[in-house]
Amino acid sequence: MAEARNPPEWLEAQQPLAQWYASGLGQSILGDLQQRLSHCLSDIFGYQGLQIGNLAPERDMLDRAGLHRRIILDAPGRPADIHGDVLNLPIASDTMKLVLFFHTLDFCAKPHQALREADRVLTDDGQLIVVGFNPYSAFGLRHLATGWRRREPWCGHFYSQSRVSEWLSVLDYGVLHSESLFMRPPVDSHRILWKLRRLEKLQRRIGSMGGLYILQARKQTLPMTMQRQVWLPKRATLGVNQMAHSGKRVVSIDAARQSNKPKS
Repeated sequence: MAEARNPPEWLEAQQPLAQWYASGLGQSILGDLQQRLSHCLSDIFGYQGLQIGNLAPERDMLDRAGLHRRIILDAPGRPADIHGDVLNLPIASDTMKLVLFFHTLDFCAKPHQALREADRVLTDDGQLIVVGFNPYSAFGLRHLATGWRRREPWCGHFYSQSRVSEWLSVLDYGVLHSESLFMRPPVDSHRILWKLRRLEKLQRRIGSMGGLYILQARKQTLPMTMQRQVWLPKRATLGVNQMAHSGKRVVSIDAARQSNKPKS
C-alpha cells in the first residue's frame, strides 16, 4: 500500500494560527493590522474579493473594500464560505477583484504555485494584498530561535518583502504599497505590551523592522491590439518609379510631369 502523503503546510497551520491570533499578542496585532488594511482597501471597488485564511473569524478584514461580495476560503473544518487548498483554489479564473493572502505564503509548501493561483483568479486589473511575518524584526529573531520547535507561527517560512516583490514582478505585478507594522516584541502579555506601546512611535524612523508587513500589488495585464500595416512594393530605383499618393488616387510622378508639360 502506498504511503499516505502529508497534507500541505497551509492546511495544517490554519487552526494553530487562529488560536495564536486569539491570544493577547495576536489580538494586539489584529487591531493595528485591521486599521492598516483599511487604508489599502479604501480604493478597491468591484464585484467580489477573496480572503484566503480566516484567522480572525470575529473580524471582517475586508470590511473597508468596496466589494459587493466578500468570500472567505479556509481549510476544511474551519469557519469559511468555501473550503479548499490554496495551491488549487476552487474558484473560477478571472473572477476576483481582490485576493488577500493572510499569512498564506508563510505557511505554504509551494509559494510560487500559490501566487500563480491568485493570479489566475484575479481580473486583469485585480489587486493582491499579502500579509506576512517580517524576518528582519524581533519576530524574525524569535523565528530563528524557536522555529525548530514546530509551533505556529514561529515555524513558518518568513519571506521578506523584497523577495515577495521579486516573485510578483515575474508575474507582471506592480507594487502599489508596502509597509511593516507592530514594533513591539512578540510577548504574550497585555501588561507588557501596554507598557511598550510607545515603541510604535519608532515606526517613522525604522518602520521596516515591524513584526509584520503588508504588501499591495496590482496585476498589470495590458491587452495587445494588432494594427494592420500596409507594405509598399519595393522598387529597383528611387525617383524614376517613385509613387505619389493623393487620397485614394495613386499617380506616377513621371506621368504627372509629362501631363504638365506645355503642348507644342
